[in-house]
Amino acid sequence: MLVRVIDTVAGRFVVEASARGIVGIDRVGEDVVVGDVPGGSTDEAAVHLDLLADHLAGYLAGTRRSVDVPLDLEAAGVHDEFASEVYREIQDIPYGETSSYGQVSIDAGRPRNARRVGRLCSLVPAPFIIPVHRVIRADGGLGTCPEYRLQLIEHERRNVQAGRPVAFPQR
Repeated sequence: MLVRVIDTVAGRFVVEASARGIVGIDRVGEDVVVGDVPGGSTDEAAVHLDLLADHLAGYLAGTRRSVDVPLDLEAAGVHDEFASEVYREIQDIPYGETSSYGQVSIDAGRPRNARRVGRLCSLVPAPFIIPVHRVIRADGGLGTCPEYRLQLIEHERRNVQAGRPVAFPQR
């Protein structure tokens, strides 16, 4: 595993990768300092971290509409088939659009599990790759970190409406 800090215009993120893909992305404060922390197969993990940094930069610059980096859900502790299906469904929500917890639950094959979808969204190991900011409550609420999630949704909608790349606003 490798751990790295990636600084972006949307904040600082501690990211972890295995040889199979990204394991976690966590938004942290500006005071966190971490260099590469090796353990195991670092070459492949470093490739995933470099690719993630590149995709995040493009996404936040408005030139990418998705962050397409391999995930290692097993290493992230996601062993439940429903959770895996929910995360796949969330990845299919189009850029600039939203879906409800209930709709994701239906799309994942368990229509009465909207609350569980909400819980899974709060536990997502790799936001951006699994764009949970696109999943909203039935009443239009944004759940945890509403201001940050709204900023990401607005960033996407600005890009869709502009028809050209529009960068995420500087902090």
